[in-house]
Amino acid sequence: MVNKNFLSLNVSCPHTWYPNARRKNRNVILHVGPTNSGKTHHALKQLESSSSGIYCGPLRLLAREVANRLNKEKVPCDLITGQEREEVDGAKHKAVTVEMADVTSDYDCAKLDEKKQEKNIMHMLGCRTRGFSFTRALLGISANELHLCGDAAAVPLIQEILKATGDNIRVQYYERLSPLVPLNVPLGSFSNIQTGDCIVTFSRRKIYKLKKLIENGGKHLCSVVYGSLPPETRTRQATMFNDASSEFDVLVASDAIGMGLNLNISRIIFSTLEKYDGMEMRQLTVSEIKQIAGESWQVWIQISSW
Repeated sequence: MVNKNFLSLNVSCPHTWYPNARRKNRNVILHVGPTNSGKTHHALKQLESSSSGIYCGPLRLLAREVANRLNKEKVPCDLITGQEREEVDGAKHKAVTVEMADVTSDYDCAKLDEKKQEKNIMHMLGCRTRGFSFTRALLGISANELHLCGDAAAVPLIQEILKATGDNIRVQYYERLSPLVPLNVPLGSFSNIQTGDCIVTFSRRKIYKLKKLIENGGKHLCSVVYGSLPPETRTRQATMFNDASSEFDVLVASDAIGMGLNLNISRIIFSTLEKYDGMEMRQLTVSEIKQIAGESWQVWIQISSW
């Protein structure tokens, strides 16, 4: 039987489905800038300093990272995802995957996060499988402040979606904290690999092949990160790479380095500019190269028989 309340909804005006949010005069802050510009840091600092708040992320890994960060800063924070629920005594903050966002409670501050690989939140709103959840959070979260992060391409879309809500929208622009420096001289042999390097390739087989070749040189041990690794394993591998006292000082990874991991990468070295996208082998787009390279402050392209 169809719910009568559902039948009464005006599908042409979805912003009216969320009366709690419409009763607030929300301030929506768009943090706009490239990777490594500090936009996410500034938004999270606002969440930390709020009296109550909710973080909505696209990945369980990101939600856990934010929950851990807030709890470490003595801001009690619950973790709620589709797979797990960890409640902290006295918590007035929540870190959730976006599908678990509570649009019935009131918050002082909310952050709706992007997935780094997708460039900006515009892609998440347009996702066939998850776009509804992001749109629901954007329109429905009842918060005094709502913070969103992305690049400039997302601004017109967000402004258009929120035109009917009466929210106050402010755009805050950021520049990279350090310039991205392209290194045009080929890397050459494995002997030129340094501590803090990340070698990027696009298949699990190639990742482990490069790991073995580098470690056979006797100078470095390699952590690995790729999409099909379980989130907990990715986190452990990232922790080993980031730990200055660890012997694992080089990272071999796919473009999954953008999947909610904070990595202390000095140089990005592309071993190839081709990837299989599920249908065909193709060249990386310029925006994809910039997005991956943005995780570092230097980029090296090494096309070779590695």
